[in-house]
Amino acid sequence: MSGGHFGDCGYDYYKVAQFADELELAIVNNNKVDEYGYKHNYDPDVIDYLEAQIPKMRKMAEIMRIIDYLYSGDIGDDGFLLRVKEVENKYDYIHPWQETGDGV
Repeated sequence: MSGGHFGDCGYDYYKVAQFADELELAIVNNNKVDEYGYKHNYDPDVIDYLEAQIPKMRKMAEIMRIIDYLYSGDIGDDGFLLRVKEVENKYDYIHPWQETGDGV
């Protein structure tokens, strides 16, 4: 599989995944001095929110890739639906930040 239908996008799904990777690293380094001598010191509630966004970004990147494969002719309708369902199931959970208070 190669994708590439949305060529003007330059495999933007990879960029979304890379953004999630970099955000995850930035969160780990919260309250630490970076190589430039700068220290990000974000509130724990902000960090919780940012952490909740990472799986959403990864999910979107995977779905974007699958859509690109569909439009490139690398997979058909059945393969597309199967792969999308797998991604949906993979990310089917509720982060503590997203809880409604009733246990859901």
